[in-house]
Amino acid sequence: MHPVSIVIPTLNEAEAIGAVIREIPPAYAGDIIVADSGSTDGTQDIARAAGARVIEAGRGYGRACALGAAAAAP
Repeated sequence: MHPVSIVIPTLNEAEAIGAVIREIPPAYAGDIIVADSGSTDGTQDIARAAGARVIEAGRGYGRACALGAAAAAP
């Protein structure tokens, strides 16, 4: 399988995001993008430490999904 961009919209997911990112098989993950909706619990730092690229998406799940998709590699 060819690597793909994976977009994960988040809001205060510090407890789980590191494990979620680490569980993605490296052969599949060309680019892991965490589109964060303003987390206040350290989600962004944990995601970066686990190897994801973090974008600040502002508030809203739909907005996070759309901005994450726009940031994905073509």
